[in-house]
Amino acid sequence: MKLTAFLADKCLLLLLHLICLALLSAFLHITGYPAANITLICIFWLLILTVWLFLTFRGRRNYYKEAFHILENTDKPWLLGEMLPDSFFLEDKLHREMLCRSNRAALEKIRLSEDTQREYREYLESWVHEIKAPISTIALLCENGKTADIPNAQQTQVPAPNMHNFLQTQELRSSEDISLDRITSVTNRVFRDIRLENRKIENYVDMVLYHARSEEVYKDYLIKETDLQEMIYEALEKERLLFIKSHVRAEVSCHETVYTDKKWCVFILSQLILNSIKYRAEMPLLRFYTSRGNNQITLTIEDNGKGIPAEDLPRIFEKGFTGRNGRSQEKATGMGLYLCKKLCGKLGISLSAQSECGKGTWMLLTFPVSSYITEVSPQAPSFE
Repeated sequence: MKLTAFLADKCLLLLLHLICLALLSAFLHITGYPAANITLICIFWLLILTVWLFLTFRGRRNYYKEAFHILENTDKPWLLGEMLPDSFFLEDKLHREMLCRSNRAALEKIRLSEDTQREYREYLESWVHEIKAPISTIALLCENGKTADIPNAQQTQVPAPNMHNFLQTQELRSSEDISLDRITSVTNRVFRDIRLENRKIENYVDMVLYHARSEEVYKDYLIKETDLQEMIYEALEKERLLFIKSHVRAEVSCHETVYTDKKWCVFILSQLILNSIKYRAEMPLLRFYTSRGNNQITLTIEDNGKGIPAEDLPRIFEKGFTGRNGRSQEKATGMGLYLCKKLCGKLGISLSAQSECGKGTWMLLTFPVSSYITEVSPQAPSFE
């Protein structure tokens, strides 16, 4: 609090004192009071007023200084009304009471909002688990339908054992075999397309589930030693049909282990793989390799796709950002990389990107390596 601001706030009070002092001096002068005495009264009046203003200013400055100190050093500023220092001024007591009531109302509103969000999130998670059952059933039906034998309903019977009829029968069977092979091929292709679309549905459902859980990752994660190569193979297996359809090759050279949650990381890898395939080149290639640095292991996912424009690169992890490449894709949502970045932050993994237009993109996942873990000897005694 500045002195000038304090005096400006007390300007009406000062004006009242000056008017009263002037009226008193005029009254005393009219009644014949000596001028020296009037002057002495004015001096004492102003002196007392100055001392009162100084003491009041110092007290209010200390009070607000302490209040601001509490506000700046607390992690719960919304409880300021409960933590304000005591004061005998009525204004301070009224302000404190108003702050407490306002904060209680705001906290109640926040609690109701959090309860609503939690209920919605729980419903969403239960819905995702329920919808996964028919998705798995569709995948199983397609797998069984692909391998099932198509019955030949028009099997020809040989009318008589002569050479002419035998030749006709062989020609008919040959044409039926060709037709049956064609039907089988078309059926398998249809089942494969259905499985691929079913996998897309499953991926979108997973995105909903992981997005719903992203605020409470600590409730559903297990940090343990994980083989990066095994984790990448699992992510590639999930997108096997898309790899086949898009003619994408993958090269994996990862021989490191890290401490992380495998399930969440497989989902992150799947999203990065899908993003690379979506913007693939004519002869798409995905390469996975690792490098070890100072207390960290970096997993690089390299593709030879379109690349990301330089002006879009700093914003690709923003929520809903699609960029120039995304606008060319009608179904781009801008949520995949945003969700990956968010989940990586929750797991303590650094996610960054490098890219050159026309050459490809490099997604870098940096896993921290604890010096405590690396120094543990494999022959350490077991305390069981």
